[in-house]
Amino acid sequence: MGRAAGYLYDSRMPQPATTLFEDAIDVPLWLEADRLTPHAVRSRRDREIGLTLQSRDSLLRVRGWWRVVAPNEEGVGARLGRIRGAITAVLAALGVALGVSVALAAFQYDGSQPVNVVRLIALLVVVPSLFLVVSLLLLLPGRVAVLRGLQDLIAPLNPGALALAVFRRLARSSPELSSAFDWRAGRASAGRFAKWQLMRWSQVAAVGFNVGALVTAVLLVTFTDLAFRWSTTLDLDGELVTRIVHAIAWPWHALVPSAVPSAELIAESQFFRLDAGALASGRALAAWWPFTLLTIVTYGLTPRFVLLVVAGARLRAAERALLLDDARVTALVDRMGLPAVETAAAEHAESGAAPVADAADYREVKGRAHAVIWEGCVSAAGARAHAHNRLGLELVAIVEAGGGRTLGADRQALDAIGSGEPGTVVVFTPAWEPPLLELLDFLGELRLRAGAEHSIVVAPVADGARAMSAVEHETWARAVGRLRDPKLYVEAGA
Repeated sequence: MGRAAGYLYDSRMPQPATTLFEDAIDVPLWLEADRLTPHAVRSRRDREIGLTLQSRDSLLRVRGWWRVVAPNEEGVGARLGRIRGAITAVLAALGVALGVSVALAAFQYDGSQPVNVVRLIALLVVVPSLFLVVSLLLLLPGRVAVLRGLQDLIAPLNPGALALAVFRRLARSSPELSSAFDWRAGRASAGRFAKWQLMRWSQVAAVGFNVGALVTAVLLVTFTDLAFRWSTTLDLDGELVTRIVHAIAWPWHALVPSAVPSAELIAESQFFRLDAGALASGRALAAWWPFTLLTIVTYGLTPRFVLLVVAGARLRAAERALLLDDARVTALVDRMGLPAVETAAAEHAESGAAPVADAADYREVKGRAHAVIWEGCVSAAGARAHAHNRLGLELVAIVEAGGGRTLGADRQALDAIGSGEPGTVVVFTPAWEPPLLELLDFLGELRLRAGAEHSIVVAPVADGARAMSAVEHETWARAVGRLRDPKLYVEAGA
């Protein structure tokens, strides 16, 4: 059992169950509010909790940390989870109801005119397959204007897209939550989550449709006397129709040969509406029913069920990314891996250029990082003091960039960072200046040199003795967030 920031935690004890979806919503929101907690307190708390967690998997560590800091807290995620479950149930019920209705229409038989197999397959297989194509088109990235316009045109036809729009409207209590379920916008992980949620809801409705249609068909075949024929205005001869029917029945022709209509049955069951003698057929016309049921199962239910399973698996992976590919969660993971750093006070009143405190005030600092000083906003000594005192990091290398330097000089700084194993990179910037495009471009290049697995910490340094203001922090956090880099975050250490 471990003790962390006033909490008792035993990793062997069963913890209150929350879903990954709920944690993906609640943890970033909680961390955003926790930003007001002094950095030293957050670092100490999170590191102590991290020491109690045996797993090295980032997802398990973050969720284990969440059980400690909010063991019985029900947040927005639980409410949205219930809404999501309700929408799923409604879509399934609507799908079943629609499937029953369409099957009753397709199998309608009053004894005067037989069930048209062509119309039946069109209603229960062909039309639903077109909706499947619509769903797959919505999954494609809409980078091309033509495809984006097509997606906007067909989105209202997809039940998953309509459900997602309803869900986003119910989540509008926070603009951040609303954007998290936008399949067009938001960071990459949010877009993937929204698209796979859309696909899963679509398949829930589609599976419900096919189950309702199949059950209805089985009941009608069992408890009513149906007669089947095929009819079309097109001039199709019996041999061509036989080849088409046998091609449709190929998946089960070896397993259920009785469900493959013979050439004789196909020729006998061709129906001409104005031919009075066409009704004088035998009971053999009922032999179409195994073919119709297996067609619905093979081409209607099976692909939708497979896609439902795939969408469920991909949705869980997207939920994992939604949680971990968040800059605030990245900062949390970094803090849980920091060594113990204790100061004489929770925070320092000095600016980023504050002098290094006495060694007796600190435990050994083992966190190591490279640093970039942008526009000369702080001296090398001040950068080391800021990283040591406020971030718990020891700077092993410092380079300078920006501030009127040439593009070649900035590239040399990038080369110096990327020449070895950079690990965490801290970029010191002037807090009093707005984030300029030049710096944002530099951060993009720095990501390419540092690699996708390493954290980049933007550390705005205030001028003089004042602390960085909340407005300045929000300005920097918003600008850096637009880069959509989950391992790039702002940390002033105050």
